[in-house]
Amino acid sequence: MSNVTRRALRVYAALTELRGSENDVLDALIPFFEPILAVMHGKVFDPYTFSAGVRRLYKWRFTGDIASTLIPRLERKGILKKKAQAGSDVIWVVNFKAEAGDGAPPAILSAFERIIDEFEQFPPKVTDLLSYKKTRDELKDILIRFLVMMDTSGEGAFARQLGDLEPGVEANKLISQLEEGGTPLDPNDRYMCARFVQHLMKTRPEFIPHLTRLSSIGLLAEVVEDFLKPTHVEGKTDLTVILDAPIALDLLGCSGKALKDDISTVVEALKKIGASFIVFPVSTVEMQHNLRSMLSLPPEQRRGYTHNALIKREIGLDFVQAVANNPERALDNIGITVRQIDMQAYPHAHRYFTPEHYEDFYNAINWGNNPNARDHDATCLTLTMRLREGKQNSDVFKTRFVMVTRNTRFVNEARSYALQNRMINRMQEGPIIHARDLATTAWLRTGLGADETIPRGYLIATCDRVLQVKPEVRNALASQLAQVTPERLGQLNLLMLDARSVQKLADQTLNNEDSVTPDNAEHLLEVMKLATAEELREKHEAELATQKKAAAQSLRKASTEVSRLNEQIASMQAQQAQSAALVDGQVQGVVSTVNQQARAIETAFLLLLLLLGVLGAYNFITSNFNGHWIWNVVLMLAGAASFARLVYGLLERPMPALATVLNKFCQQRATKKLASLGLVQETARLEYKAGRIVLIEKQTLIAAGREDE
Repeated sequence: MSNVTRRALRVYAALTELRGSENDVLDALIPFFEPILAVMHGKVFDPYTFSAGVRRLYKWRFTGDIASTLIPRLERKGILKKKAQAGSDVIWVVNFKAEAGDGAPPAILSAFERIIDEFEQFPPKVTDLLSYKKTRDELKDILIRFLVMMDTSGEGAFARQLGDLEPGVEANKLISQLEEGGTPLDPNDRYMCARFVQHLMKTRPEFIPHLTRLSSIGLLAEVVEDFLKPTHVEGKTDLTVILDAPIALDLLGCSGKALKDDISTVVEALKKIGASFIVFPVSTVEMQHNLRSMLSLPPEQRRGYTHNALIKREIGLDFVQAVANNPERALDNIGITVRQIDMQAYPHAHRYFTPEHYEDFYNAINWGNNPNARDHDATCLTLTMRLREGKQNSDVFKTRFVMVTRNTRFVNEARSYALQNRMINRMQEGPIIHARDLATTAWLRTGLGADETIPRGYLIATCDRVLQVKPEVRNALASQLAQVTPERLGQLNLLMLDARSVQKLADQTLNNEDSVTPDNAEHLLEVMKLATAEELREKHEAELATQKKAAAQSLRKASTEVSRLNEQIASMQAQQAQSAALVDGQVQGVVSTVNQQARAIETAFLLLLLLLGVLGAYNFITSNFNGHWIWNVVLMLAGAASFARLVYGLLERPMPALATVLNKFCQQRATKKLASLGLVQETARLEYKAGRIVLIEKQTLIAAGREDE
């Protein structure tokens, strides 16, 4: 395990302990210096020798003056001891004893080992074309270096200008014991690390805090390069941050979701303490030019972040065209003001950066052959310096104006030019800062040092930049296909418009154009096709899964509805049964009452007939009633009844009698009572026999009705 890896894990542990505490976050970085302190043990502490050791080990921009600011921290930790003092000069002796082991808590080491377990299994998932074989220790080192250095292009924390004289022979002999470090990662290693981190972010969320903590060390490296930068929390500022054209496009979302989320988090954090954000008109022209240049090309020849965001469907073509047509309106919609200023504005401020300075810087910069780009950068530097009006400061929050860019050379050249012309001194903040420096500032100075939002966003954005397919890879594949099967170039052009195919091409080659050969060109085209087919298959399966889920939901909904209806039916049946029972009770009550009345009438009639029979017997014996008119009437009625009985008998017809009369009586009485109860329909269930009412059951009545049908 290399020194960088060991030290990074120690810093990780220190940062974990500092979360939520009031300790200086820079104290957490001291483990990075332990290898240098170890070789200086027992010797007089020489800041210049120390700084040379830092440069050898990490290639940070670290000077003797910066090393001197470490002395109080090292003294507090007991690493430096006073040996002698002559006047104002103090001689310090290094008293450092390295701790045994890696120095990181077992929990951190265990988590890191599990991450490496995943890393060992990962390369075959990315490419079957290239043989990517690394030992476990090598995987540890390259992953740590990727996370800590955040080195996406071989620049980042690696400074071109070290700004210090090399130490003498004795000091050189001392620091030669240190390993040479700080070289940029191999492009293949950088791509594999970015792809692996992206994979973990999507599939293993339990590892995200560890990755974020390690990436936060990469942000702290910005402060390491200049310990004189303030790290205290800022409460309020009047700083105006000027966004470079690419940064403004990121903020608008034209570069994709990851880059937008990254810069948006930083912007919102700084806005909360009063910072404002503007864009120069010259930058809106560059934004418009960049977008229109990309859109004017055939789709298969387009390149860059915006094109990749389009094929990933993270933004729409209509939106990109709208931004290209009117960048100012697009920026205004997200609350970013375009400051209307040009080279002729504010004549009183021209003395802070004269037209001659502009011409001199324009001629000095040599990146790119595009005079418009050079004019843009020279103009932005000129306007920023003029807006500062000579008010420079070592604290970026007190400089009033600063421009942020991702162009490392622009940052370095602008600072060097300002230093050479004595516009700023070595301690003061330059007019142009890197986006990474802005992220570090927002993280530490807005009270977010314990928050992992900004480091996580910066890590995601870094991976996204590394994984952007290089146009050289596409061009190399097109060149090889043109020699082997030129008729398949059309297929390649179509596949380059599909994000999955583009990602597959980058994975197979590790985004390295040198990996494309005549022997594997057709294979690469085939795997790109398969990637598209796989995307379509996954899309189809997703649609099927959606349909299946919708069907299952509909089935569950229908089942729930059926259950609800069954419950309603059961409830209605119960209510109906209760209602039917109530009706039956009322009908039975009516039947019982009328039958009792009919029985009473029949009994009275029988008693009357019995009385008449007794009276007739009595009269037969005594003849007391003979000649009385009442008796004569009784005899006449009895004779008439007998005669009627004889007539009906002779006619062989049944003679109406008391039962018939009672049937009529029962029918009238029952109908009247049921009507008063609102149950007229229940009369169909009544049958009249022998002077009584017979109640027919409903089932019998229904069955009889079916037979009639």
